[in-house]
Amino acid sequence: RRHAVGHSVDTVLAQGGFVGHRSFGAGDSNSAFLGDATGSIIPPIFPSTTYARDGSRGGYDLRHYSVPPKDVIVDDIFGDDDTRAARSSRKKGDSSGNASGNHHAKGHPNKPHLDDKETEKGLMYSRPDNPTYTQTESLLASLEEGQDAALFSSGMAAVAAVASATLRAGDRAAIPKNCYFAVRVFFEEWCEQFGVECALYDCEKPGDLERAVRGETSRGENKEKNHVENFGDGKCKLLWIETPSNPTWRVTDVIAAVTVAKKCGTTVCCDATVLTPLVCKPLKLGADLVMHSATKYLNGHSDVVAGAVVGRKTVSSETPDKAYEQVGGEPLPSETRQTEVWRRLLRARSFGGSVLGPFEAWLLLRGARTLHVRVARQCESAMFLAKKLVSHARVSAVFYPGLDSHPGHVIAAQQQSSKPSEGNERLFGGMLSIRCAGGKEAALLTTSLTKVWFPATSLGGVESLMEHRKSVEGPSSETPDDLLRLSVGLENKHDLWMDLSKALEEAHARTSGPELRD
Repeated sequence: RRHAVGHSVDTVLAQGGFVGHRSFGAGDSNSAFLGDATGSIIPPIFPSTTYARDGSRGGYDLRHYSVPPKDVIVDDIFGDDDTRAARSSRKKGDSSGNASGNHHAKGHPNKPHLDDKETEKGLMYSRPDNPTYTQTESLLASLEEGQDAALFSSGMAAVAAVASATLRAGDRAAIPKNCYFAVRVFFEEWCEQFGVECALYDCEKPGDLERAVRGETSRGENKEKNHVENFGDGKCKLLWIETPSNPTWRVTDVIAAVTVAKKCGTTVCCDATVLTPLVCKPLKLGADLVMHSATKYLNGHSDVVAGAVVGRKTVSSETPDKAYEQVGGEPLPSETRQTEVWRRLLRARSFGGSVLGPFEAWLLLRGARTLHVRVARQCESAMFLAKKLVSHARVSAVFYPGLDSHPGHVIAAQQQSSKPSEGNERLFGGMLSIRCAGGKEAALLTTSLTKVWFPATSLGGVESLMEHRKSVEGPSSETPDDLLRLSVGLENKHDLWMDLSKALEEAHARTSGPELRD
């Protein structure tokens, strides 16, 4: 029997989840799922595409394999244990099995909310289920304090699955104008193809998000005759949030956005790739789903392409009665809708084939085991660089929510990190952007002059990367052509500063005329 004893997030990550699993499943013939039969402390990989369900291979009976409960995390990253209460919603004797002795958890990561009979179906084929996923998905659900998690073959595969699970012809999706460029382009093209309205909003423009969700014009007029006061027209089924937004790092007030969405019966999905669950937990702020490009910080070693979606434990019951969705002719209230959304999400992954390979899932778990150490260092270095760059003569603007001068700093401080323990600063992420005073030419040249920073796409890895995003996003992008996106890695922060500062100075000298040089 496993007791509901909590552990710090550092411990949970370092051990890859399932802390204390040695006592779980004692005497269970399937307990080797938690580590191989040799006693290895490294979780195993299950590469098989199909499974003998009668236990005739390897001694496992995959019809009734045990799924451990998720870890109980009792403190925030770098937090003070003495000042924080246990954060798990699991209570003594609940159905999760961590105190009752029931080892078949209803909400385990590979299944939607099903009854015990359905849960005990076990494994049949690797496309919908693979035991290699279990530990990684359970770890992500624990970190986000969610109910379920699902791995995908990429971050964009996860985005596509969310769209498929939440939207139907005639619906509307509210998408930020300023977000990861590929996400915005995907929704614009996908919505056009499937008859869904794509309403773009500016997260920094007061009332613009609400306008998009409620179905109003830019002038605040109701577009539909059936528009209901306070609830909008009821057509918005997905509100997509990205905070801070890539690459200008604009901040969205998640709680305010959720408040608007819930009045209209809208599912809220937050892209938290840049912050990771160690800096921000959107589900605790009210979002229904949180999406990660696990390629980035969660893996952190630039050797895996993966995505993930985590669903919340409970759904607000405050959604108005009018906020129903018709599925199969029957109205579904908010909580039932979210259960249906999760079922559709898993079906989209299975039938769409957007599954992650077992080896990639194993690599993702391996990378996540150092997440707490990496994120702490990257946040510290990013803040150091942002403060230095603000006063650099060759930089005209610095975008980083950790700066007091950032328009979204106050909101970021409220939702992007918990109150730190004594001696620790708040965390604002490891990403920032700068605008070069010398314009586009100086920006492009800077990327070729650095010695420590790599000019490359992606972010969140151990190596520091720099990219001219306008060149990648193309002419339709609203990203300034003098902007450089910086992904801060684990190198010494002083080395990073000296290398970047020198490159900026040299780029300015080469691109400015003699009369403009110092």
